[in-house]
Amino acid sequence: MKRPKVQDLKVSAFMASDVVTASPDETIGDVLGKMKKHDIHEIPVMDRKQVAGVVTMRELMRRRSLPPSTKASTVMLSGPELGPTADLPFAAELMITSGFRTLPVIDKKRLVGVLSRTDLVRALVASGSLEGTRVGDIMTPNPQCVAESDKVDHAVRLMQSLGERSVPVVDRNRRLKGVLGMKDITDLFARPKSREQYGERVGRGEKVEIEVKGVMRYPPVTVGPDADVHRAAELMVEHEISSVIVAQEEAPVGILTKADLLHVLAGLREREQLFVEIGGLEDEPAEAYDRIYAIVQKEMKKIAELVIPRTLSLHVQKYKPDGDRWKYSVRCRFATSHHMYYAHEFDWDLGLALSALLEGLYRRIVKEKERKITEKKKRRSA
Repeated sequence: MKRPKVQDLKVSAFMASDVVTASPDETIGDVLGKMKKHDIHEIPVMDRKQVAGVVTMRELMRRRSLPPSTKASTVMLSGPELGPTADLPFAAELMITSGFRTLPVIDKKRLVGVLSRTDLVRALVASGSLEGTRVGDIMTPNPQCVAESDKVDHAVRLMQSLGERSVPVVDRNRRLKGVLGMKDITDLFARPKSREQYGERVGRGEKVEIEVKGVMRYPPVTVGPDADVHRAAELMVEHEISSVIVAQEEAPVGILTKADLLHVLAGLREREQLFVEIGGLEDEPAEAYDRIYAIVQKEMKKIAELVIPRTLSLHVQKYKPDGDRWKYSVRCRFATSHHMYYAHEFDWDLGLALSALLEGLYRRIVKEKERKITEKKKRRSA
């Protein structure tokens, strides 16, 4: 029996109809308890049978100094909604642009379900859309890692700066020892009856510090770079994890996340323009977005002459290596109709970093085109 294309599948076929919700007056301690019990990280807040907002683990971690008695209405966020007849590539794009990992599904102003990243990965597995694609072609290479002896607070800051939900854990020889994810850290928050919260100063002003090796998962779920993406997606669903580590000779060489798979799914949506996602610019002025879009538009005109662009994901980090001057790190994930590219660039100026990144991407694509043409000529002359 022929499997349906994932582009033709609808939200209603994969959403969860049994929804865990909270009320505006519930405490965040109670909400964290529900997250722990049901192994979820986002909970809709219902007010008079209407969705008033969503409480997310990411927001609670960002504001972890709040007492457990804080009401859910204080920390809930407003977000987009889906209809049950929406197609899955559209749902994937909406998750990417909004930053939410679970979206409420509304029909006739009534909450009828929720759709999560896991549901979308299940759809990709069920449709066989990922079969025949190498993990190495769409993984994020050279992942940033944490050490076993690093403090959990450091790992949390790293995940937040990268926009990721998990990081590989390595020893001093960079051998893979485990993985630390948001799920593992939930236990440190989900203590509604405890007065001591993770990261809070207790006793005589000492900060509670926990080492990564005390909460990491091991052994980590791994695949090789030549493994099939379909199998990697199956592992995510089977083990209920957000990523698999790509390892070679005991060392992490990449990471494949549900976010990577969502970009593949969003890239299947028919659109006239390139889909662009930008993260990490929350502290930058609005003009920064205008400058970035202008640079992207200029560079993509050249790239579009060589390949068919689908999606471009940019993530910006800024740090102070010396003194008070900011330096920018720009990472990109660029999907075409046939390939996934990754690039990374640094500069003291954000615009120059982005321009150099996209120019380098253009040169790589040109070289690949030239190599393929040369190979074709050799085959014809053989």
